[in-house]
Amino acid sequence: MILELLEATGRLQEVGALLYVVYTIVQELRWRPVETAIEWRVPGVIGLIGVVSLTNTGLLPPTGVDLGLLAIAVVAALGSGAAAGTLTRLRPLSDATRAKLEARRARGGRWARAGIPELEGRTGWIGAALWVVTLAARYGTELLGEHLDAAIAETTGLALVVVALYEIGRTGGVAWRARRSVSAETSA
Repeated sequence: MILELLEATGRLQEVGALLYVVYTIVQELRWRPVETAIEWRVPGVIGLIGVVSLTNTGLLPPTGVDLGLLAIAVVAALGSGAAAGTLTRLRPLSDATRAKLEARRARGGRWARAGIPELEGRTGWIGAALWVVTLAARYGTELLGEHLDAAIAETTGLALVVVALYEIGRTGGVAWRARRSVSAETSA
């Protein structure tokens, strides 16, 4: 009974991660404000859940094969995320978006203290393609893990960590480019 419950919980976490990926892809296809302070929170929460899930598997310490497969997944996720962040197109915030953000801020609540960003960004279809690369690496490591008896590579916790690392890489790339873009505009 407990094993079935744990397996069902793991599958729900995996479905949740995939739904988040689909939501993120849809968001990357649209122009949206670059609010990096907020964007750091989600991967932090997802990553924390993934790490807790990994540590609760009872599969620690990892074997050498586990570590090798983990390294492949981590490099693919961070690399794809950083590529998505640096390839994100940035432009000054549109008047319509600025008006929406100012209205949201005027309503109060948690947005009352939020600043109005200067830029909006869009990753487009390249972001979707990079998610496919990330997911292929993740499920490829899972498949290899099954054949090589690397149990950690098959866990849901790794899926959540991979999603979080992609988002950390993307947010870092966007934040870096946004800082450079804003500083270039102010010095001009």
